[in-house]
Amino acid sequence: MDSEFINSFRSYQKTGNFWLDLNPITKLNICLAFAFSALIMLDWRYGIPLCLACCVVALLAGKFKVFFDMYGKVCMIVILFVTIVRQIGMRTGNVTPFINIFGWQWYLESFVAGWDRITFILGFSGSLILFFATTPMRDLMYSFEQLGMSHENSFIMLASMQNIIDLKKASVTILESQKSRGIETDGNILVRAKAFFPTLGPLLLGAIASTEEKAIAMDARAFSVKRKHTFLRELAPASTTQKTLSIAAWVFCAATLVFRFIR
Repeated sequence: MDSEFINSFRSYQKTGNFWLDLNPITKLNICLAFAFSALIMLDWRYGIPLCLACCVVALLAGKFKVFFDMYGKVCMIVILFVTIVRQIGMRTGNVTPFINIFGWQWYLESFVAGWDRITFILGFSGSLILFFATTPMRDLMYSFEQLGMSHENSFIMLASMQNIIDLKKASVTILESQKSRGIETDGNILVRAKAFFPTLGPLLLGAIASTEEKAIAMDARAFSVKRKHTFLRELAPASTTQKTLSIAAWVFCAATLVFRFIR
């Protein structure tokens, strides 16, 4: 069992899933290309299939729950906000009444124009959320190092992202401890604010202490030595097929730009 575990680190890290096993730079290129294509097309007939495609890829990658936890909240906020703003802004002109809600007249044109805006926002954000939901940040930073980024910069970026996650977990822990002491943490926004703001002090002190501990630990591991570093996990470099996928994604993005101009 021990030898099997050790031998697993002597080869490239694989999960057996096509999307998850793509090189992070390849995934980044594909997701960025489709995200920008949503901005270019600005059409619900393109945005909706792109949103569904992101959901399908997340499902096939086995990361649908992680993906939809974030994407579902974005969808709800964007749909409500853009729809209401478009309805408020469209009061005059050649408009077609669509539905009346408690005396508030809603118009068909505002729905169509609103969905164009909604779907390009959701198509753009869905592509980016898909990337971050299916790509560990350590793998992305390692890929950047393979492209020439210094290990100091990659570590700073990785540590910054990890600190956000750690601070969120620490804030939940502090709020739970306050709740166990009888301090009111549930209720309206004022009650929650009164419970949250006192936690900022311990959070900041904890973040400073954590940063110092990480610096000492990295120094003990010869992080600052001026030579090529070794890595516990090895990622397979982008194959010819993956490079072709990246190029094809950007060609498709360019094609949407051409289509938009000649349409």
